[in-house]
Amino acid sequence: MSLAERDLAVIWHPYTQMKTAQKPIPIVRGEGACLYDEDGKKYIDAVSSWWVNIHGHANKYIAQKVAEQLLKLEHVIFAGFTHPTAVELAERLLEILPSNQKKAFYSDNGSTAIEVAIKMCLQYWNNQGKPRTKMLAFKNAYHGDTFGAMAVSGRSAFTAAFDSLLCLIRRILKDSNLKSQTLNLI
Repeated sequence: MSLAERDLAVIWHPYTQMKTAQKPIPIVRGEGACLYDEDGKKYIDAVSSWWVNIHGHANKYIAQKVAEQLLKLEHVIFAGFTHPTAVELAERLLEILPSNQKKAFYSDNGSTAIEVAIKMCLQYWNNQGKPRTKMLAFKNAYHGDTFGAMAVSGRSAFTAAFDSLLCLIRRILKDSNLKSQTLNLI
Protein backbone atom coordinates (compact mmCIF):
# COMPACT_ATOMS: atom_id res chain seq x y z
CA MET A 1 0.00 0.00 0.00
CA SER A 2 1.39 3.44 -0.91
CA LEU A 3 1.91 6.23 1.60
CA ALA A 4 -1.04 8.14 0.09
CA GLU A 5 -3.33 5.09 0.41
CA ARG A 6 -2.21 4.50 4.00
CA ASP A 7 -2.90 8.18 4.72
CA LEU A 8 -6.46 8.01 3.36
CA ALA A 9 -7.15 5.03 5.60
CA VAL A 10 -6.28 6.86 8.84
CA ILE A 11 -6.15 10.67 8.39
CA TRP A 12 -8.81 13.34 7.87
CA HIS A 13 -7.15 16.38 6.29
CA PRO A 14 -8.25 20.02 6.79
CA TYR A 15 -10.85 21.29 4.33
CA THR A 16 -11.43 17.82 2.95
CA GLN A 17 -14.68 16.00 2.22
CA MET A 18 -13.63 12.45 2.97
CA LYS A 19 -16.18 10.83 0.64
CA THR A 20 -14.62 12.59 -2.35
CA ALA A 21 -11.05 13.03 -1.13
CA GLN A 22 -8.30 12.48 -3.64
CA LYS A 23 -5.06 10.84 -2.65
CA PRO A 24 -2.72 13.38 -1.01
CA ILE A 25 0.71 13.98 -2.51
CA PRO A 26 3.08 11.78 -0.46
CA ILE A 27 5.93 14.12 0.53
CA VAL A 28 8.86 12.31 2.13
CA ARG A 29 11.49 15.05 2.39
CA GLY A 30 12.20 18.72 1.88
CA GLU A 31 15.22 20.80 0.99
CA GLY A 32 15.19 24.60 0.92
CA ALA A 33 12.07 25.75 -0.94
CA CYS A 34 11.41 22.32 -2.45
CA LEU A 35 9.49 19.21 -1.43
CA TYR A 36 10.01 15.69 -2.80
CA ASP A 37 7.45 12.91 -3.06
CA GLU A 38 8.10 9.20 -2.58
CA ASP A 39 8.87 8.83 -6.30
CA GLY A 40 11.43 11.65 -6.21
CA LYS A 41 9.23 14.20 -7.99
CA LYS A 42 10.17 17.76 -6.97
CA TYR A 43 7.62 20.42 -5.95
CA ILE A 44 8.19 24.07 -5.11
CA ASP A 45 6.65 24.76 -1.69
CA ALA A 46 5.24 28.11 -2.81
CA VAL A 47 3.13 28.55 0.34
CA SER A 48 5.94 27.54 2.73
CA SER A 49 3.76 24.76 4.10
CA TRP A 50 0.93 27.12 5.06
CA TRP A 51 3.22 30.12 5.57
CA VAL A 52 5.09 28.75 8.60
CA ASN A 53 8.30 27.54 7.00
CA ILE A 54 9.86 30.76 5.74
CA HIS A 55 13.44 29.56 6.17
CA GLY A 56 13.04 26.50 3.97
CA HIS A 57 13.03 22.79 4.65
CA ALA A 58 15.90 20.90 6.31
CA ASN A 59 17.77 24.08 7.26
CA LYS A 60 20.89 22.69 8.93
CA TYR A 61 21.43 25.67 11.25
CA ILE A 62 17.83 25.63 12.50
CA ALA A 63 17.84 21.82 12.88
CA GLN A 64 21.06 22.03 14.92
CA LYS A 65 19.66 24.75 17.21
CA VAL A 66 16.38 22.85 17.68
CA ALA A 67 18.28 19.65 18.52
CA GLU A 68 20.43 21.54 21.04
CA GLN A 69 17.33 22.99 22.69
CA LEU A 70 15.55 19.62 22.75
CA LEU A 71 18.49 18.14 24.67
CA LYS A 72 18.05 20.85 27.34
CA LEU A 73 14.28 21.37 27.52
CA GLU A 74 11.72 20.53 24.85
CA HIS A 75 8.71 22.21 26.46
CA VAL A 76 7.34 23.66 29.65
CA ILE A 77 3.85 25.04 30.16
CA PHE A 78 3.99 28.84 30.02
CA ALA A 79 1.19 29.41 32.53
CA GLY A 80 3.15 30.21 35.70
CA PHE A 81 6.50 28.93 34.36
CA THR A 82 9.26 30.39 32.18
CA HIS A 83 12.61 29.39 30.72
CA PRO A 84 15.80 31.19 29.61
CA THR A 85 15.20 30.89 25.86
CA ALA A 86 11.78 32.56 26.08
CA VAL A 87 13.15 35.44 28.16
CA GLU A 88 16.19 35.89 25.89
CA LEU A 89 14.04 35.95 22.74
CA ALA A 90 11.64 38.50 24.27
CA GLU A 91 14.57 40.71 25.29
CA ARG A 92 16.05 40.55 21.79
CA LEU A 93 12.69 41.24 20.11
CA LEU A 94 11.94 44.22 22.34
CA GLU A 95 15.31 45.76 21.41
CA ILE A 96 14.25 46.01 17.75
CA LEU A 97 10.53 46.77 18.18
CA PRO A 98 9.10 50.29 18.65
CA SER A 99 9.89 51.69 22.10
CA ASN A 100 6.25 51.64 23.23
CA GLN A 101 6.28 47.83 22.94
CA LYS A 102 7.07 46.61 26.46
CA LYS A 103 6.13 42.92 26.47
CA ALA A 104 6.21 39.90 24.17
CA PHE A 105 3.28 37.48 24.02
CA TYR A 106 3.97 34.02 22.64
CA SER A 107 1.51 31.87 20.74
CA ASP A 108 2.08 28.42 19.29
CA ASN A 109 0.42 28.89 15.88
CA GLY A 110 -1.20 31.41 13.56
CA SER A 111 -4.83 30.65 14.41
CA THR A 112 -4.15 30.96 18.11
CA ALA A 113 -2.26 34.23 17.53
CA ILE A 114 -5.37 35.61 15.78
CA GLU A 115 -7.58 34.37 18.64
CA VAL A 116 -5.32 36.08 21.19
CA ALA A 117 -5.28 39.34 19.20
CA ILE A 118 -9.09 39.36 18.99
CA LYS A 119 -9.40 38.63 22.71
CA MET A 120 -6.90 41.38 23.57
CA CYS A 121 -8.87 43.92 21.53
CA LEU A 122 -12.21 42.91 23.02
CA GLN A 123 -10.72 42.86 26.55
CA TYR A 124 -9.20 46.31 26.05
CA TRP A 125 -12.56 47.88 25.19
CA ASN A 126 -14.29 45.94 27.96
CA ASN A 127 -11.71 47.28 30.47
CA GLN A 128 -12.48 50.81 29.22
CA GLY A 129 -16.15 50.25 30.10
CA LYS A 130 -17.07 50.35 26.40
CA PRO A 131 -17.59 46.72 25.36
CA ARG A 132 -17.48 46.17 21.60
CA THR A 133 -18.48 43.15 19.59
CA LYS A 134 -17.87 44.17 15.96
CA MET A 135 -14.57 43.79 14.16
CA LEU A 136 -13.04 44.95 10.91
CA ALA A 137 -11.33 42.49 8.56
CA PHE A 138 -10.11 42.32 5.00
CA LYS A 139 -12.54 40.74 2.55
CA ASN A 140 -11.47 37.26 1.38
CA ALA A 141 -8.55 37.04 3.84
CA TYR A 142 -7.47 33.81 5.49
CA HIS A 143 -6.39 33.80 9.13
CA GLY A 144 -6.87 30.22 10.31
CA ASP A 145 -9.30 27.49 11.26
CA THR A 146 -10.28 28.29 14.86
CA PHE A 147 -13.59 30.12 15.41
CA GLY A 148 -12.22 33.63 15.86
CA ALA A 149 -9.76 33.19 13.01
CA MET A 150 -12.57 31.86 10.80
CA ALA A 151 -14.75 34.83 11.76
CA VAL A 152 -12.21 37.35 10.48
CA SER A 153 -11.38 35.23 7.43
CA GLY A 154 -13.39 35.32 4.23
CA ARG A 155 -16.51 33.18 4.03
CA SER A 156 -16.42 30.12 1.80
CA ALA A 157 -17.73 26.59 1.45
CA PHE A 158 -15.27 25.64 4.21
CA THR A 159 -16.84 28.06 6.74
CA ALA A 160 -20.50 27.83 5.63
CA ALA A 161 -21.47 25.28 8.29
CA PHE A 162 -20.32 27.73 10.99
CA ASP A 163 -21.53 31.08 9.59
CA SER A 164 -24.38 31.47 12.08
CA LEU A 165 -21.93 30.92 14.97
CA LEU A 166 -19.31 33.45 13.87
CA CYS A 167 -19.19 36.99 15.25
CA LEU A 168 -20.16 40.07 13.26
CA ILE A 169 -17.40 41.32 11.01
CA ARG A 170 -17.32 44.42 8.80
CA ARG A 171 -15.31 43.69 5.68
CA ILE A 172 -13.18 45.96 3.53
CA LEU A 173 -11.28 45.28 0.33
CA LYS A 174 -7.53 44.93 0.73
CA ASP A 175 -6.92 47.89 -1.57
CA SER A 176 -9.56 50.12 -0.01
CA ASN A 177 -8.60 53.64 0.92
CA LEU A 178 -9.64 53.66 4.59
CA LYS A 179 -9.27 57.44 4.85
CA SER A 180 -12.12 57.92 2.41
CA GLN A 181 -14.49 55.57 4.21
CA THR A 182 -16.56 56.23 7.29
CA LEU A 183 -16.91 53.07 9.33
CA ASN A 184 -19.07 52.87 12.44
CA LEU A 185 -17.71 49.86 14.31
CA ILE A 186 -19.15 50.52 17.76
